Amino acid sequence: MNKINSFSKEIKEELTLSWIDVTSELRISLLSAFIRVNGTISFANKKENLTLEAENAQVIKFIYKNLKDMFNGIDIHFYFQRSMKLKKNTKYIIEILDASNIIKAFHINFLDNKIPYSLTSKEDKIKAYLTGLFLSNGSCNDPINTNYHLEISLKSEDFAKAILKVIQKIKSKEFNFKLIQRRNNYVIYIKKSDQISDFLNFIDANEACLKFENVRMDRDISNVTNRLINCDEYNYSKIISNSQKQIKMIDFIDKNLGIKNINNTKVKNLCILRKEFPEASYNDLSIELSKVVEQKVSKSNINHLFRKINELAKRLNYED
Repeated sequence: MNKINSFSKEIKEELTLSWIDVTSELRISLLSAFIRVNGTISFANKKENLTLEAENAQVIKFIYKNLKDMFNGIDIHFYFQRSMKLKKNTKYIIEILDASNIIKAFHINFLDNKIPYSLTSKEDKIKAYLTGLFLSNGSCNDPINTNYHLEISLKSEDFAKAILKVIQKIKSKEFNFKLIQRRNNYVIYIKKSDQISDFLNFIDANEACLKFENVRMDRDISNVTNRLINCDEYNYSKIISNSQKQIKMIDFIDKNLGIKNINNTKVKNLCILRKEFPEASYNDLSIELSKVVEQKVSKSNINHLFRKINELAKRLNYED
């Protein structure tokens, strides 16, 4: 059982609240999925016993309550085990004695990787079934992490493929889950943020979906802001670099001809303005020059005038 990260824990605890008051057929689909991927069968006194476990107390209590509500007189026990290893995790465990009737009621065959049609015959049943799978073996990276990832880990490759076929039956949403092998498990997963958001919404983890979207939106805004800042820094560096070259040319012209002796009024005043405003952009210079010459001067005009300054410097034998 994977250690549950905090966001996965939030999702699962929300699901235990979202799925409290549902129809019996949806409850069967949800519990069947949970038991199918979580349950362990053992035999004692010719009876079939079932063990379920989770690291999330609220999840196991949700399963426990639903089983108690559905089966009168069920011989069910709840306890926990604390690991004494370095990571002191607590496992919450349900043990059901003589569970053959329960396994039969949920249409579970641990040796068959097919999913009974009755459990996923409608989209709301598919939703319930996927919710059960996620409650047991699902996880989702915290949206603060830029590596978006939601997954459900399964023991059987054939069963994982059967789940993918069930997911393809969903008409209201489109999910492109992929399948990989990770050690002894087979993991179905999605990494696209919009699909993760849609999946959380689909299984009724609406608060988690909202949190995911808000964090994602904040990051996207931050990324755009950073890109703009980077662009501004690049543009500023470019302005300074060009300005230094232009001032060097203007100083050469002033020394060898004299700025006051330039005939072209716009060129003359642009030389003066560039030395006065070394950090000004072409847009800034166009505004200032327009004021001086009392007529509209565009950015493209500024570019053209600097070419004239360059030509004048070269006629005076200026070398870069």
